[in-house]
Amino acid sequence: MIKTIEELSMNAWPAFQTNLYDGWVLRFADGYTKRANSINPLYNSTIPLDQKIACCETKYMRQNLPVVFKLTLGSFPKDIDSNLKKKGYAKLDETSVRVLKMSRYSRRKPEDVCIEKNLNNDWFDGFVKCSNIANTRDQLSAKQIMDNIVGEVIYVSKKIEENIIGCGLGVIERCHVGIFDIVVDKNYRGKGYGQDIIDGILNTAANKGVNTAYLQVVVGNLPAEKLYDKLGFTEAYRYWYRKKS
Repeated sequence: MIKTIEELSMNAWPAFQTNLYDGWVLRFADGYTKRANSINPLYNSTIPLDQKIACCETKYMRQNLPVVFKLTLGSFPKDIDSNLKKKGYAKLDETSVRVLKMSRYSRRKPEDVCIEKNLNNDWFDGFVKCSNIANTRDQLSAKQIMDNIVGEVIYVSKKIEENIIGCGLGVIERCHVGIFDIVVDKNYRGKGYGQDIIDGILNTAANKGVNTAYLQVVVGNLPAEKLYDKLGFTEAYRYWYRKKS
């Protein structure tokens, strides 16, 4: 399951450039989000570990990017996490990957949500506002990533008096839907609007024959964890980052 969801999530949030290196997937996206700018040791490898780490460090430094590894208990080789720790890589952002079988999803039709299949300026402007992305370069990077998603996308926005106060997107591939970037304007949080957005994605995905949903939540984000528990999501595995100090 780990390998499948990691592949799906990389496809759902495509980097600008991807470099395959002896079983590792190196992703580059101008520094916008760690998931699109990290080394993913997904598959078996043959080159000695120290040599591979040094090569990756060189590649990322050439791009003026921090050297970041995204790891799971299924990463290869098995001792990569302990080796990176010894080299001074700090552990960051432990994240719970949760799944929901759609057969267990209790359908709920949310009110005042707009569901679209294409990325448009209104949705993206609402996403930027709710996410508080002030940096123009990051806005352009986010737009480019979303424009490059190959899978079928569900764009959902929550509106109050015609104003977008929350957004999220789902990406469908291989009978799975990945739920990403559920954001609500800080002035409207705690009112259940995040669930409305997720329900909009899940209902649409269910109508398209999807059988499994997955999402990611940083461990310790209690409001989000509580919501996902309520919806029936259960933890499948965790990932974390190691960043060179």
